[in-house]
Amino acid sequence: MWRFFLFTLTVFIFSCAGNIDTKQTEAPDIIKRIHLVSNPDSIITSISEVASDIIYIPLQPSAGTQIRVIDKIISRGNKIYINIISDIMCFNDQGHFLYKLYGNEKNVYDYAIYDFDIDAADTSLIVLVGNKILYFKNTVSAFNFKSTIELGRLSPVKMDFLPGTTNILLSSVRIKGYEPSLNTLINLSGDTLALNPNYFKRFNPVKNWIQDKTIHYQFNNKLYLRERFNDTVFSIDAVSNTFKPELIFESSISSTNSENINDPKYYRILPFVDNIFEVTRYLYYAYNFSRQQHKVFYDKYKDKKYEIDPEYGVLKDDIGAGPGFDPMFCSEGIVFSWFGAMDLKKYIESEEFTRAQAQKSSKKESLKILANPLKDTDNPVLIVVRLKR
Repeated sequence: MWRFFLFTLTVFIFSCAGNIDTKQTEAPDIIKRIHLVSNPDSIITSISEVASDIIYIPLQPSAGTQIRVIDKIISRGNKIYINIISDIMCFNDQGHFLYKLYGNEKNVYDYAIYDFDIDAADTSLIVLVGNKILYFKNTVSAFNFKSTIELGRLSPVKMDFLPGTTNILLSSVRIKGYEPSLNTLINLSGDTLALNPNYFKRFNPVKNWIQDKTIHYQFNNKLYLRERFNDTVFSIDAVSNTFKPELIFESSISSTNSENINDPKYYRILPFVDNIFEVTRYLYYAYNFSRQQHKVFYDKYKDKKYEIDPEYGVLKDDIGAGPGFDPMFCSEGIVFSWFGAMDLKKYIESEEFTRAQAQKSSKKESLKILANPLKDTDNPVLIVVRLKR
């Protein structure tokens, strides 16, 4: 939420250099539809109902930096990259610290990091700070600065490489409401390649104190996006640079009319999707509705919805007897969450852990050994889950 506040301090007036192809959106084929607010086929409470394994990875301390918050996680092979807002840190898949973006010296670009991405080949890093992108080559031991991409008056809050290319998707939130586009595809020179039209104009979410948000996620070498006020999930064709409708989360946005379009009370009763990711078997989405958080695994093979029990909001770790698992991030088909070092230590010392049953007793014992030496100055512990295929 604080990042949204910081962003709204930046005045948004849409512009970006380059020649733009006028054909931006492909005609849809058959589009999958999911009724967002509907009863699930079953309520799930345990991680083993959707996952095959769970692993706990303590993040090794690094000189001069303690991780207090994790904003985004990307995995590339045996490396894990983490945005901690003030820096990008790289660890191996055992949690050993490898290197970080800014090193130990204060950097000229010492601003809040809105977003970052690593290309699939693990050779390039892009970092979004303010209205500019910092481009680095990623070596086996460091990030080497290459160039700055100035974005002019364009001020995005989300950014990702288009898989298989060096092109970059930038997404902004509404400030005025009538921006011609909120999603822009550019190249590394900053030239605009394509725009996705703003299909929901005339509404000003900032003026009405309603949070805007755009979601990006990657699956099967494709990049997807969904805007806060659009039920449609689009993909981007890497060859034609066009935006293609792929999926519709049917809510009630289609019921918007000239009378309720600027009524804050109307939008506050609409479901608000705040997370989406996809793996081989499941499409996961989380949304708020009527002051209740809902977290759903849609089984693509069985066409069924499994919702995490809303009363608890997390999945019980019945595999290793760890704390409740809350799906936060997904990269390369792996789902991540994190737990504070002292929070985990307190949990391990609790009666709840003592009584907890584990399908794999060795994992419970390993978790106890992992947590015993933790201190309040230690970094968080990553929770890594592999979902069923």
